[in-house]
Amino acid sequence: MSDLKDFNWNGFWNDVDYAFESYIGKPVTDKDIKDAESELGYILPAAYIELLNNHNGGVLNKNCFINNNGDCVYVTGIYGIDRDKKNSILGQFGNEFWISKWEYPPIGIVVADTISGGHDMIFLDYRECGPTGEPKVVRVDQEGDYSITLLADNFGDFIKNLYISIEEITDEEFQSLSDTEKVKLLNEQEDLDVDRAMELLTNIGIDNLSPTLLSALGRMYNNNGRPEEAIDLFNRIDETHRDWSWYYRCGYAHASLACGESYESKHVQKALQLIETAMKMTKEDRLDKQLGWCCEVVKYLLTQIKPKEYKVDYPLVYETIKNVFDKKNSKDTIEDKVTTEGKVTGDINECEEDKYPTYDVVHWVFNKKTYSREEFSKEYNENVKKYTDDGQADDDDRLEEPEILVTYEAWIESVDQLFDNERVTDEELFEEDKEDGMWQVEIMAHLVADNGTYFTREELLFKLHNLMANKELGDHVFFEGIEYEGHECEGYGLIDNEDGIPVFYTCCGS
Repeated sequence: MSDLKDFNWNGFWNDVDYAFESYIGKPVTDKDIKDAESELGYILPAAYIELLNNHNGGVLNKNCFINNNGDCVYVTGIYGIDRDKKNSILGQFGNEFWISKWEYPPIGIVVADTISGGHDMIFLDYRECGPTGEPKVVRVDQEGDYSITLLADNFGDFIKNLYISIEEITDEEFQSLSDTEKVKLLNEQEDLDVDRAMELLTNIGIDNLSPTLLSALGRMYNNNGRPEEAIDLFNRIDETHRDWSWYYRCGYAHASLACGESYESKHVQKALQLIETAMKMTKEDRLDKQLGWCCEVVKYLLTQIKPKEYKVDYPLVYETIKNVFDKKNSKDTIEDKVTTEGKVTGDINECEEDKYPTYDVVHWVFNKKTYSREEFSKEYNENVKKYTDDGQADDDDRLEEPEILVTYEAWIESVDQLFDNERVTDEELFEEDKEDGMWQVEIMAHLVADNGTYFTREELLFKLHNLMANKELGDHVFFEGIEYEGHECEGYGLIDNEDGIPVFYTCCGS
């Protein structure tokens, strides 16, 4: 239980005319509280009663709820118990209205509304504690089939985790927060206005930032294409405060600067040195997700560096990517691919000696021509024979699977454009979703190797090309390789294999 007896209400409420009209009720009495409890059939939590004694409902200035799990909800107002105010628990848009008219589940009391205008509401949830216990605070999403998300274990914690929106907070209000609160606010809201997020920190003065805030600002610089400034900030942090994240973030910045440089370059070497240390620290602390981020820096930022180049100098980097994040286990361990520092989006990377090739150095441009095998082979050999720097024969770099699933993105006017071995991955296509007469879709196709054992590069590209030839690719016509995405057992009805077969995403650039 968390009470609000010592809570600082300064700056909490936004007493605009609308608040007085629709939310803020007359001062409460003990009788008002007892009568409300009797009518509702629930005992109100002590922290909520503290709030009522301060302000009988109202619109919030601190309107952004952020908890430690990364949940972020924008709250309009807290409901009071004055039935004469329409936005109150007993008012026109109170508990009975949301449960009977909007069919919200009868799990307790609607205590706050959000910026969605009724499409998600904040409840006191009495399901576990019963009508006389301490309720949890949850968000119920009407548009998500009334799904319920836990926000806080009690009402007091909910109130204490409300912050002013990054778009509204003043420098003075931001600087009054603790470092932990500043970082929490920035982490959850910087996407709303990243320039303002960085400004809030820089306005404190770089020399006045703590190691925690220097690291937070450096991370934002990394994510917004400013690695030189990020490195300057990271170097200001004393060695006693350099944890795994310092080495990871600093390595990320150097790797960003190393684009196109050779293995011997200063930034490549510095990035690998830092990531090697970060990997050691994350392994010691059993931080599997963060270890995956370290792997991603090497694979997706140092794309020009081959594993065999750093195998001897940086054995931990090499072995970690090669062994710890093996393809067969990646879907059950690290399911996300990092595209910006610490932000995850897809499946873990592979290295040169992994089971599957990527073919990311093959140069091919997709077009509208459907080729015969002979025609394709001729053009392929003319345009692609120099795609490897070691003269490796096509048959030496084969994909050792008898059958695979491939996915790619395209625009189609009709499902009639799909071949028998293709399906769209969208659940349903509606005419009203078309843009300029076409749907943008992801397509999955089932391919079988001609020899029943493996695919050569030429065979795979030939089959991919002819699948795409009758579809619109826009300006994404340059083949950039394939990425392993895991194993699939059904493939939208294309296969039926309880062991699954590998799925590869076809990367196309403009």
